[in-house]
Amino acid sequence: MICKRRLCTALFTFVVVGALVTLVGGCRQGSRAAGSEKRTITDMAGRTVEIPAEIKSVFTGRHPVHAVYAFDTAITVNNVFNYTETEKKYLKKSFYEGKPFVLEDASEEMIRLKPDIILFADFLTPDNIERAAGLQEKVQIPVVLMDNDFLNYKKTLSFLGDLLHREEKAAELVAFVETYIDPALEKAKTIPSEQKKRIYYAEGMKGLNTDPSGSVHSLLIDLAGGVNVAQTDILPGKGMTDVSLEQVYRWNPDLILVWSGNFDNMYSYREIRTSPAWQNLDAVKRSAVCQVPWKPFGWIDRPPGLNRLIGFVWLANLLYPDMFPYDMTAVAKAFFLKFYHYDLTDEEAREILNGQPEI
Repeated sequence: MICKRRLCTALFTFVVVGALVTLVGGCRQGSRAAGSEKRTITDMAGRTVEIPAEIKSVFTGRHPVHAVYAFDTAITVNNVFNYTETEKKYLKKSFYEGKPFVLEDASEEMIRLKPDIILFADFLTPDNIERAAGLQEKVQIPVVLMDNDFLNYKKTLSFLGDLLHREEKAAELVAFVETYIDPALEKAKTIPSEQKKRIYYAEGMKGLNTDPSGSVHSLLIDLAGGVNVAQTDILPGKGMTDVSLEQVYRWNPDLILVWSGNFDNMYSYREIRTSPAWQNLDAVKRSAVCQVPWKPFGWIDRPPGLNRLIGFVWLANLLYPDMFPYDMTAVAKAFFLKFYHYDLTDEEAREILNGQPEI
């Protein structure tokens, strides 16, 4: 229980004059002594972690950075991406200015930055839990684990809201998931197999890298009721398995989804649309090639974080517009306002949603 300012002041004075006062309080995540500087929580991996009562700074990995930004645009101490000017347009300066580019494996930098907590989001496997415990022991900073499973984002948002004392904001974000994600997930399960669109997810400089079904990087294709045509191995970590153009021709997808990196030049999309080697592919002949929106973060992937929420709605609408007849301009504006603290205009929303270059 967080004490009122007057009560905290009174307790502090009482201690200074030598009186011993013990007051036990609690919060939904754990318990703490009211008026103390610490509280004990149970993170989403079931680990007991002692953290500051009020968290004012967070070192974050790439996966949870979007979720943290949704709650507080200034609380992170590190950058995990180098943002382009196009992307910065939609981000608060407090998020990226004056912060070093430091990733998850830089323990010395973590110690130097002195955050209140280190926050990682991943699958809650024994290996990841063990790594978190080892890192905490090494840097002597509390390490908190969140679940990065797309299907568990409501729990993750509620957990983060409790962690940062932003319960009302958490309820607002969870409501978005309940309004747009939950119903669409259930509806996508009803699509007959013979009606499912067959998708090739093109990545890399020339569109000849991909992630097959079962990869976290291509998850939304499966969830939105598509069929990932790639029949190849899943590469651990960042994925992006090499494939040949001959393989793509054999798979003969109905639609090509293109990730060109978060860059305005959209090099992969241009390669597929203009290179003679691609032009006899049925999807290219029909102009069934679609650049995935990426501002200010990739909508399908890169990284596989909270940014995928808007990407899931977009993809479902793209694949099956009759089944998912969303007004995507309105949905994008709602998402950006709630999660990115940016009030999109209709024109900006349409530009982001229809970012295909003239070919």
